[in-house]
Amino acid sequence: MTDVILAEQEIEPGRTEDAVALFEEIGRVRDADDVMSALEREGVHTESAFLRRTDEADYVLYYIEAEDGEQVYDVYRDIVTDPEGEAEGLAEFVREFNDVMAGEPSVVEADLLYHLVTPDRP
Repeated sequence: MTDVILAEQEIEPGRTEDAVALFEEIGRVRDADDVMSALEREGVHTESAFLRRTDEADYVLYYIEAEDGEQVYDVYRDIVTDPEGEAEGLAEFVREFNDVMAGEPSVVEADLLYHLVTPDRP
């Protein structure tokens, strides 16, 4: 069965617009070989990122469908710890990502009420 994950990660104070630009860029190159390779290594089927602004801080929320949530986190840790081991395009993204994000992502404490997937989804 597929794991469904909702996680959040705080953005460094004052860096929200930089983070938005960075995530918009990854959205534009989402079909690039290095991005697809990272998703395949993580076992991710679907990944979306959302911006959440609060009075305390701004956050990126991640919605992820994957074979194994632990595998996603393990590969993520490998990539952000050693971006130089990645293809240049992804390595550059990770270096910038590490500059604008504050700390580790954490799973959002929420009860999944439902998750529907059409059998013929593209």
